[in-house]
Amino acid sequence: MIIPPFLQAGDKVGVISTSNYTQQEYIDQLVEILKEWKLEPVLGKTIGPRHGSFAGPDELRRKDLQHMLDNPDIKAVLQTMGGYGIIRIIDQVNFNTFKYSPKWLVGYSDTTFLHSHVQGMLSTASIHGTMAADLEAGFQPQSWETLRKALFGEELTYQVDPHPLNRVGSSEGMLVGGTSSVLCNAKGTISEVNTNGKILFLEEVGEHKFRLDSYLTSLKKARKFDYVKGLLVGHLIEIEEDEPPFGKTPEEIVLEAVQEYDFPVCFGFPAGHGQDNQALILGSLVSLEVTPKGSTVAFTP
Repeated sequence: MIIPPFLQAGDKVGVISTSNYTQQEYIDQLVEILKEWKLEPVLGKTIGPRHGSFAGPDELRRKDLQHMLDNPDIKAVLQTMGGYGIIRIIDQVNFNTFKYSPKWLVGYSDTTFLHSHVQGMLSTASIHGTMAADLEAGFQPQSWETLRKALFGEELTYQVDPHPLNRVGSSEGMLVGGTSSVLCNAKGTISEVNTNGKILFLEEVGEHKFRLDSYLTSLKKARKFDYVKGLLVGHLIEIEEDEPPFGKTPEEIVLEAVQEYDFPVCFGFPAGHGQDNQALILGSLVSLEVTPKGSTVAFTP
């Protein structure tokens, strides 16, 4: 797996929205954060325009991403918001320049599609991390500090509290994954996630319980759990009850989907759509140790 060059003070970083529109006040706050890190933010052409729920029409968003990928002065590309939209344009994006001059791609939610694409097609690591739109809920120092550490190549090791549904064990492998619904949308495309021999990260937001179950069942039927070496479960929030009630918690739904496998399972990792969204380097080698006293997630430098 290719690890893009870590950032240094003075580097230029692109700020774009390949998915939904982001309010300007949160872009402004992001710019200040990046400047505090001694980086030079470069705003893309998708900052400002609005086309329905999107940050501009498909072609504008495609061109903005293409420009940031091709510009040799840009050392990282930060998405400002998730939502929906990358699947509409990714097949028209040319990754030839990026392939030979990789750079960090940062975001989550809809950016899961982009992460899956660059790991599967280009064997390149990327960062599942907080975005400008998250600032609506207020500045979360732990989320932004772990993103800074990931971008600058500092040590990333997490201690996770024990969870009653954890399955103990230890494993090591490349980390892949993201939002379960987006991973399902990627099935059958060139951006489909490859989970064989990997540690899989999953999180979800704003779905009914039966929908969460359907995503996990779909991934299971696509044999995405067959050769997984470990499962890291992030935020499962705003998962609504069904009528009649589904009868399980979101965590129990996840555990049931993987009950026949023997890999370790860690619940409660602080990443995803919750306020505490700590950075994960997708495509990086990671060790996972789950014990009754808690879990350790450590990235290999």
